[in-house]
Amino acid sequence: MAWLLLLLEDQRRLGECRDGGESVIEKLIDLADGRFVIPLILIVAGVALAKAVFSMQRSVSAERKDFLELWNQPADKDDAWVEVAVRHLFGEYLPASLIRSLLTSPQAGRALREVSAAWPLLDMDDETQQLRWKLERHSSARSRRNEVRVLNFLYFALAGSSMACVWLGCVGQFGALARFNCWAYAFLSLCGAAFCIMRSDQLESAGKAVPRWLGLQ
Repeated sequence: MAWLLLLLEDQRRLGECRDGGESVIEKLIDLADGRFVIPLILIVAGVALAKAVFSMQRSVSAERKDFLELWNQPADKDDAWVEVAVRHLFGEYLPASLIRSLLTSPQAGRALREVSAAWPLLDMDDETQQLRWKLERHSSARSRRNEVRVLNFLYFALAGSSMACVWLGCVGQFGALARFNCWAYAFLSLCGAAFCIMRSDQLESAGKAVPRWLGLQ
């Protein structure tokens, strides 16, 4: 009988703890008229995104391991083999003829890495095997520099807009809908800023690597 009383007492204490925890959560939600609910959701989403990025990093490590295993195989290294092997290491399917040309460079590894990073901006004609920029405006070095400047400006503008929306969402005295709009604009501006800075870095790096390794202005 005593053990039954102890069990009932433990259940009662556990219920009190749960009720206390729920009341704490409710107080946190009610704090400042619920204006921190959306930031808490964004934090949870950020943690999930961080886990996804970590999983991607592990995937890159697996790709490198697959490359080393594939490279050591005593197989006929035809064009498809070369393209798949480079894809495992650098993440892009470069044409086999281009890969073999870059392998003759004194810095073959660096050349393959930098050209692979710039490849989304490039294309090769199937008949003439002539390299060109995918977008006509990128064929001009001046146009590329101007685009990088515009992207950098947009990055600072969007990042500043995101910070301003976060500040308004925290201290602004408006309703729930307006507060939600502030946080939504902050998130969208942050995504836009991230895109601009990544695109700017890719275009600026390609503007240096492509003329150096491929002779394409």
